[in-house]
Amino acid sequence: MHPCGFLQAEERGDDRGPNGRRRKPGHGRSRPRSVWVLVAALVPGRLPLYRSSVAGAGAKVAQVTEPAARVQAAEALAAGEIVVLPFNGIFVLVGDADDPAVSEKIAIIKHRPLSKGAALVCPPEFLGEHVAVDGSPRTRFTLRQVQALYQAVHAIGVILRAARPGAPQHLVQAGTVLNVWTEQRPASPLRDLVLELRRRGHRALAGTSANLSGRPTITDPAEVASVFGGRVPLILLDTFEAVPPRRRRSASMVDLTGPAPRLVREGSVAAAELRAELNRLELGELAVSPGVPRV
Repeated sequence: MHPCGFLQAEERGDDRGPNGRRRKPGHGRSRPRSVWVLVAALVPGRLPLYRSSVAGAGAKVAQVTEPAARVQAAEALAAGEIVVLPFNGIFVLVGDADDPAVSEKIAIIKHRPLSKGAALVCPPEFLGEHVAVDGSPRTRFTLRQVQALYQAVHAIGVILRAARPGAPQHLVQAGTVLNVWTEQRPASPLRDLVLELRRRGHRALAGTSANLSGRPTITDPAEVASVFGGRVPLILLDTFEAVPPRRRRSASMVDLTGPAPRLVREGSVAAAELRAELNRLELGELAVSPGVPRV
């Protein structure tokens, strides 16, 4: 299993104090001395706030559908910041995929172990920059088939053989890279943000779920602004009104590096739905073990 926190609906960490009792949220924890994230959030009944990048500062607030907010986020990402974004039903923390320190920055913000990595967040049309699918040795499927899978389902993480050179080495684990993507129709603010970032000479995002270590993935705009408003300087929000409740969970994940597709985690796309799409695209029969995690 690819140990990436982005797909974890809940990261179980030790949240106990020296006396063995559970701490209250935030109790006994030090915040990072600097904030890497420029967060723009819009919460009903709350005024937009902005302060300089120091711990405890308020976050600026905007909707992800606002073009100006996406431009601001792209500029922040290009400068090495971490931002909070909506991901078609959940909220995520993302940074520049080619920033070697991106995983460490996110870990500090989330209060999670530095050993936990981040996932690549790249639109399917640019995935060839990071994965070795059509090269040598050849895989049993084509890049076009993988791209079609991303476009066919709500949200999915796919483990593929990493391109060398190509894939950011700090995102590579055991020669593989996990790319997570979600298609939004008719418009895709996430894709528009990546395109803004690419206009500035960068390639893709890297990220993980926007929740503190040991806490559930956040789907509520007010909650994500409350939790991360003092940790990041920019949060982009969405109400997710168009996203069915069954989709508001961490992405499903499939491993395509073996002889057959293997379900690593069942999330926003049910195993039966994923199996049907894999068969339709001739990617193989999905293997599902009895103990596969489900969120």
